[in-house]
Amino acid sequence: MSSFSYLELEREVAHLKAAISLLEQTRAYFSVRSAVNDPAYWKARLRAALGSAECDEAIAAQIERLLERLARLEAEVDGNRGCSRKARAQGLRRTF
Repeated sequence: MSSFSYLELEREVAHLKAAISLLEQTRAYFSVRSAVNDPAYWKARLRAALGSAECDEAIAAQIERLLERLARLEAEVDGNRGCSRKARAQGLRRTF
């Protein structure tokens, strides 16, 4: 991302907040991994906004909260992957 005006930065953060909220609500429905349902994609966008010259303390605080939400989301997704692998392994053991 290039340089933002303050208004563009505010709009970008609002968009990112909405996208993260949607991701939190719908993550169970995504069976295929893609950029838009990968928290790393949104983290990169947030970090770019955080690095903008127009980023003040108020916007930085919003971005930090969004990064925390993404970290929780990643932990949940990683935990669910581990559970599904464990369940598959247990299922395989039972069938043999």
